[in-house]
Amino acid sequence: MSLFKSETTHKSGADYLVALSDKEMTGTAIDMVKPTALPRSDDGKMQRIIFAFDIDGTLIKNGSTDRQHGLVNDGDVPIVHQINTLIVLSTYKNIRIVVWSGGGKQYAEMWGKRLCIDTYVWKYASKLEYKEIKAQCDLLIAVDDIQSTWLGDVNLIVREK
Repeated sequence: MSLFKSETTHKSGADYLVALSDKEMTGTAIDMVKPTALPRSDDGKMQRIIFAFDIDGTLIKNGSTDRQHGLVNDGDVPIVHQINTLIVLSTYKNIRIVVWSGGGKQYAEMWGKRLCIDTYVWKYASKLEYKEIKAQCDLLIAVDDIQSTWLGDVNLIVREK
C-alpha cells in the first residue's frame, strides 16, 4: 500500500505514521540487497559529473527583449530557485559546477560575482569550451533555457520563459 494514499480522516503526521507502523509496516523486508550485489565501478572510483549552468534565461531572467546579449541590463534579475539548485548540487562529492555563457567567460564570471556564487563554482567558461569541459568528466549535464541546446551528455531545459 502506498504511503501517499488519500485518507478521508485527517490525522497529524505523527498519528498517521503510527497508524502505518501498526497496520502496514509489519513483517520482514524481502527486498533487502547486500551492497556488494549492486552495480559498482570496475576501478572503485566515483563517477565524475559536471553540471554546466547557462546565465541568460537560466540563472537570470533577462529584463528587456531588445537587450544586447552579453551585457548587463537594468531589468536582469536572479532566478533564485535555479541558483539554489546550483548551490545544492555543489555540495555533492562527485559534482563540479561550471557556469558558462554564449556571452563568453568574462560575462559568466561577472554574473558569478554579482550572484555571489563564486564559492560554489569550479570553473567559469564560454560555451565554446564545451568539448574541453566534457573531456574532464564522465558525465556533462548542461542546464539551459534553449530547447535545442545539445552541449552536454544530458541537457536539462529550464521552464523559465
